[in-house]
Amino acid sequence: MNKHLILVCLFYSANLAAATQVQLKYEQWDIPRHGEALIKQPDLGKIVRAWDAHPEMQIELRYPGGEEGELWVQELMDWMIALAVPSSALVASPGSGADDVIKLVLIEGSKKHE
Repeated sequence: MNKHLILVCLFYSANLAAATQVQLKYEQWDIPRHGEALIKQPDLGKIVRAWDAHPEMQIELRYPGGEEGELWVQELMDWMIALAVPSSALVASPGSGADDVIKLVLIEGSKKHE
């Protein structure tokens, strides 16, 4: 395989990973929620646009542990589904590393989404 092609692929993969990890802080979420307000969240829009460009991938939502974190991530996933992201494209995982943050990361998907 051409060395230049390998370097381009590696560079593209690294940039995709860096460009497709965002954080949603609780203070950003603690607003009256409706579709228009959520679409205007810049980081949420960024991850959804990145997924839309690569629908074979999935969005992993790394949420704070505990009952509050589980309720928050479930509500966020419900809104994302309502905004046309299929549930098969979403993966919830505990362990955001902070009590007030959900990290959204574009990851390799295991199947195509319908």
